[in-house]
Amino acid sequence: MIKKNIQSKSMAFSSISDLWNKWNIRVILILSLSLQVFLILCAPLRKKILNPHIIFLLWLAYLMADWVAAFGIGLISHSQGNLFAHATHATHATHAIEVDRALQALWASFLLLHLGGPDTITAFSIEDSSLWRRHLLSLIFQVGVAIYVFVQKFAYDKSLVIPTTLVFLAGVIKNVERTLALYLSSLPRLRKSMMLMSHIPRTKAYLDLVEELKVLGREYSNEENPKLADSIVVKHAYFFFERFQCFISDLIYRSEERRMSRRYFHKVSAVDALRVISVELHFMYELLHTKVLAIRSKWSYIFRFIAFTKVVMAFILFNRFKKDQLPKLDVAITYILLFGGIALDVTTLLILVFSDWTIARIMLYKTRSSQIEDLFLLRQKMKLCSFLQKLISVMDDLRKPRFSTCKLEPNASATYTVLDTPFILRRWSESISACNIFSEIWKESPRKMYKCDWCWGMIAFSNICSLAFHMTKKIISLFHQTRETFIGRELSILETIPRYTSKNPFINKLWIFIFKEVRRKSICVRDPKEARKIFEARGDLFLRDRSEAIDLLEYVTKPTYDACVIMWHIATEFCYRQENLTEGNDEREFSKILSDYMFYLLFNQLNVVSAVAGFAQVDLLSIMMTISSDIMRDINDMEGLRKALHNDSVPEGGRLLYRGIELAQKMETFRETKWTVMSGVWVEMLSYAAGHIKGEAHVQVLSKGGELLAFVWLLMAHCGCLYKPEWSSYKGFMFEKSETELNDDNGDQEEDEEDVSTMETEIV
Repeated sequence: MIKKNIQSKSMAFSSISDLWNKWNIRVILILSLSLQVFLILCAPLRKKILNPHIIFLLWLAYLMADWVAAFGIGLISHSQGNLFAHATHATHATHAIEVDRALQALWASFLLLHLGGPDTITAFSIEDSSLWRRHLLSLIFQVGVAIYVFVQKFAYDKSLVIPTTLVFLAGVIKNVERTLALYLSSLPRLRKSMMLMSHIPRTKAYLDLVEELKVLGREYSNEENPKLADSIVVKHAYFFFERFQCFISDLIYRSEERRMSRRYFHKVSAVDALRVISVELHFMYELLHTKVLAIRSKWSYIFRFIAFTKVVMAFILFNRFKKDQLPKLDVAITYILLFGGIALDVTTLLILVFSDWTIARIMLYKTRSSQIEDLFLLRQKMKLCSFLQKLISVMDDLRKPRFSTCKLEPNASATYTVLDTPFILRRWSESISACNIFSEIWKESPRKMYKCDWCWGMIAFSNICSLAFHMTKKIISLFHQTRETFIGRELSILETIPRYTSKNPFINKLWIFIFKEVRRKSICVRDPKEARKIFEARGDLFLRDRSEAIDLLEYVTKPTYDACVIMWHIATEFCYRQENLTEGNDEREFSKILSDYMFYLLFNQLNVVSAVAGFAQVDLLSIMMTISSDIMRDINDMEGLRKALHNDSVPEGGRLLYRGIELAQKMETFRETKWTVMSGVWVEMLSYAAGHIKGEAHVQVLSKGGELLAFVWLLMAHCGCLYKPEWSSYKGFMFEKSETELNDDNGDQEEDEEDVSTMETEIV
């Protein structure tokens, strides 16, 4: 009986093994092509969403794409070796085996082509680019294996030599292109190139931007009103990107660039400033994660065209090849690979044509074409410019800013305008995350905003889509609650920080509020000393400007930064929950949003804010253990928590929590100005974190939907509010005493135009 079971199992394994040996290469080919299609279409999604599940799928596909292609080449090599041995020992081998060998060599070339990867993703993270040497060695090895397959094949069958060679050469070009892109986007290489580009000459584009500044000074009166067309936004963003990408590597900029940038952002509206910065960050994302650095030269276009024509020629030659003795399935797979290779290249071309890089090039080309003196060339250029202008106008219509209306509470009377760009046209997630300490403790998700203009069908569809995630969260929560009973509360708390987060649309007024605060402070920056004063402010600068709030300085100057965030977060939560939320109060809502956002960053993005996080995780654990202790086990609301913390028997971990409640009690005495003070402090805390975090950490989040923190970081750079201790040695390089500062608060337009005229004279 046992022998029969063993025999049946061995037969089952043998049949599975035979099935795998028969279909393995074919399955790998289809899987490899499917992964390429998935990556080229879906890789851009990670800069538009904050969903970790989608990002995980993209990460999995990114890793599998290289592994599957390399594994497939290995399988074909192994199969070729078996066929070679079979042909050596069996002189009467059939012609079918030889034809199969020819197809497999062609398939190996396609797998090498797939190893080149799509343009939309070369590096999943910044660290992947630093591994370009490993990819180069892998390329050499895989090319060697492919050549080995060809040698094995060419010895017996030369029927598909030309198509195989064409696809092989296209694959080599693609892999060299990818390796070059990884090398150029590695941080050490970027730092060197940025140092070489530290002096960019004043071009016609520079002078054009000076002229446009005059118009901006007269047009803008409403911060919420976007005036610039998307093509102009891209043009301006590209101009600043070339000069401010140095902040990725924490390099310095010149006083001329600093002055130019400050004047631009003092004149442009807040919404258009947000659009310009979003395109700048989009350029930074593509610089680090795509092939853009390797495909922006004339030679890259030439080699790309050569690779495309080789695949097309291979398709034509294979189509003319007599395929009578080939298996129909293998012929179909080969056609799929050929069509897939051509379709991927065409898709890549379309993505490139409609990209921001192309729009920026067109805008610069239009500027240069006006300098042509030859009449014939000028006419031809004018015709081309007319066509390009039509393309730009179409893109402007598609990408014009779109907004919708939201409520913070279903029964609230106050509404807010939020960004609502169509998903496919977004450059970032256009959302802000929230996490709350009491949501973590009492196992409830933070509040979410409600769109007023959604129809009931959309609401129902959204609820259905979110049902699966909601049920998953409930199951995980139930699992943790059950585990607490058997394993212990302390271990459970330690391993589940944090679980409850939410994502809300980005409110226009919130950005305008932050923008005005940063711009107001930047007016005072004339030397490194003043820049450092603003850079180091984490609420104290705002409080010193208000005589009634001087007593609150001890809550921002004495504790560490992470302790400040926790205390002010607790105080904000207490004050917020004690008010009538149906009545509108912008500063109150901004305080709440920034409080939850800073808490989210501190405890859910620790790798990003590690420079300012300190012992935040330890403090959080201490507070959660205090509230979850036997003393407070039955407390379910804020009032009960407040009373319990007045007890002398509260553990030491509750002292920070107590200080937060003490701050809330002091804030209650401010009455009408309470939320003005609170919101001002939160903006400074946000600015402090944005300025002290390295540029490398900021650009890391661009591949995960982006963060408000990165926008504030770049805004501070543009407004001249960033500071590094070593910059004091370059005072003459970065700051000029003769600089005339702008005064946007009093709207002195004549002074603005005089400054622009002065700068124009300096340029000439």
